[in-house]
Amino acid sequence: MKYLFLAAALAGAFAQPAFAQEEEGKNDKAGFRIEVRATLETPTVSSVEEEGDIYKLGSAMAFGGEAGFDFAVSDKVVVGPYGTYEISTVKNCVGADCLKATDNYAFGLHAGVTVGDRGLVYAKVGYASLGLEVSTPGLTVSERGGGVEGAIGYEHGFGSNFYGRVEFGYADNGDIFGINFQRRRAGLSLGARF
Repeated sequence: MKYLFLAAALAGAFAQPAFAQEEEGKNDKAGFRIEVRATLETPTVSSVEEEGDIYKLGSAMAFGGEAGFDFAVSDKVVVGPYGTYEISTVKNCVGADCLKATDNYAFGLHAGVTVGDRGLVYAKVGYASLGLEVSTPGLTVSERGGGVEGAIGYEHGFGSNFYGRVEFGYADNGDIFGINFQRRRAGLSLGARF
């Protein structure tokens, strides 16, 4: 019996360094993450009736959140899906007639490379959908348009679970009300990884 205990103790002693090595090589940017976002956005018209005119609907804030799950490809690289939803405050009125952005949702693929001890440089590519609403006295009409979106950003970790992000993005939202819209944005987010 004492030889059995001795063998178990030796096995535990040899397993400890191996476990420590696994922990050292672990990618702490992998796993489920959730964040709150504040974004300065500018929905922009690229062409009106195909005449090549440029027009900004306006610049204002959008607020929302993002959730994602990142898989460790190596001890420095993560890749995984994400989903975002934001409510917009962009509005442009001429008298009683108004055009406003209602919301935006997106989903796609997120990939990042760790930088230093706490940083992550990342990029996203996916599909985004922008909602617009036109209102005149007695009538309100809504429509959505969607297309490809991309973003780049930097994440900085605070402690073992929390992080902050700075992100810049662009989406081609296609034809909405017969007009081609894009969405340019720059924002900040605070999140937690589990």
